[in-house]
Amino acid sequence: MASMLVACLGALALLLSASSQLALAASPDVGSSPLVPYIINGQESSISQFPWQVYIQAEFKENGNTIVVACGGSILDSMHVLTAAHCADVEGTTTQREPGDFVVVAGDSNVSGPSTTSQLVGVASIRTHPYYTVLPNIKDDVAVMTLSSPLTLSAAANAEAIPLVPTGATPAPGSALTVSGYGKEEGAEGPGHEPNGKLYSTMLTAISSDACRGAVGENSAVLLCAESTSSSTCQGDSGGPLVEGSPSVQVGIVDFGGKECPVGGIDGFSNLAAPEIRAFIEGSQSPPVAARPTSPPVLKSVGVAPVDFSPLTCEPGAWSESPSFTYTFQVENASAQVLQSGPSNIFAAPSSLVGAPIVCIVQASNPGGVSTARTGTTPPIAVDTAPPLASITALRCHLQACTLQIAASDPNAVALSIQPSTAYTVTVKCPVKKKRKRGKKPVCHKTKTVPMSVVNLAAGAYRASVSRLPYGEHITFAVLAMSAAGVRQAAPAVAVATLHKPKPKKRKSKKRR
Repeated sequence: MASMLVACLGALALLLSASSQLALAASPDVGSSPLVPYIINGQESSISQFPWQVYIQAEFKENGNTIVVACGGSILDSMHVLTAAHCADVEGTTTQREPGDFVVVAGDSNVSGPSTTSQLVGVASIRTHPYYTVLPNIKDDVAVMTLSSPLTLSAAANAEAIPLVPTGATPAPGSALTVSGYGKEEGAEGPGHEPNGKLYSTMLTAISSDACRGAVGENSAVLLCAESTSSSTCQGDSGGPLVEGSPSVQVGIVDFGGKECPVGGIDGFSNLAAPEIRAFIEGSQSPPVAARPTSPPVLKSVGVAPVDFSPLTCEPGAWSESPSFTYTFQVENASAQVLQSGPSNIFAAPSSLVGAPIVCIVQASNPGGVSTARTGTTPPIAVDTAPPLASITALRCHLQACTLQIAASDPNAVALSIQPSTAYTVTVKCPVKKKRKRGKKPVCHKTKTVPMSVVNLAAGAYRASVSRLPYGEHITFAVLAMSAAGVRQAAPAVAVATLHKPKPKKRKSKKRR
């Protein structure tokens, strides 16, 4: 991951010298963890706008002190809450805390004090994703908490379950998303910068996993990214819901962000559309595993540098879990213009792309999800100036028909067109002059050129044929190759032949008896 991003978002930790209450007390100490999502520059919101939002608090003893850890979550149903796995473990590890350390608060716009709709429920058990890891890269950061008693779900109680996005329906880049949470409202640390207990929300825009590849790394199938120019998530928002549309569906779980919660930075979320994650939420302890790259993809040109009309080949690299591939070629500049997308890993740049660098994005799909990886960027596409070459490898004639075998190639493997022709001299009537001297009538000659039909037999192999040629004439066969870039062969390949009439067969004489 990029150095600006932390491995995962730690919960908001408060170090209390005395027994704590549910209210967020002063004297916060986030300890050694820099992981912190919370909502910066969000707007204060009512729980009625986000009735699926819950506040999750854990309280435990550590070195004689009482530690309170706060996270967000969402209501799956009356007995289950969805949150991040790192909200349920010992900081920086995958060791799970005791369920009895946790309490879930639903139906409250301000958790600094109970309201008429507040519901406080204990946690009976916690399931964390079996593939959840923190190091070297975070992945499958999701947990399901089973409550000790059911929540009352109703509009009057400001507590409702939220449906999850359909499997495979990851939000498209540019989609408008909303995130909510009780976390910090500013990234600074120290006294006076703790959350105020109120619920906040903000709008984010989905970006592609390729655009945030430095954040998602090899785990792009199970992570999605979003950003805002004016706000971000922050410490204490971890585990909370990222939603899309109206009516809303949950598409992600707050996972990671930049240190000190920079506005305009990338926010990372566990992708609920990924089968690897979704199957776990729905009860599987052995969900299908999405593909991960084990060696990077490579974009290769035929020559040292790419030229127009010459094929670029996108090699996918090595991947785990036997995926199928889709290849997207695009211009590597601010426009990010998509040039070709589909199962073909070959793209030939037209002349309109001269001067543009190209990149290939590989999508690897299997039952666990869709992963992405990208190649390096090519140098700017140059103009092809290398001439092709064609040669006549065989000439065969029978009666008045001849066939050529032709071999042709291009240094940059640019597509070729082959132009064979046949030329010979014919006698024609001389132009009539007004005054003609007495004597022998002049004889005039003209070169007649006949095109030949061409068949492409295989890569670089062609056959050309012509018929109704004259006997007794000196016939010249010429072949010229031209590339799709418009570059012609320097000089045509030439072969010559003279056709002769077959001798008449002698008749056998019959003997008289």
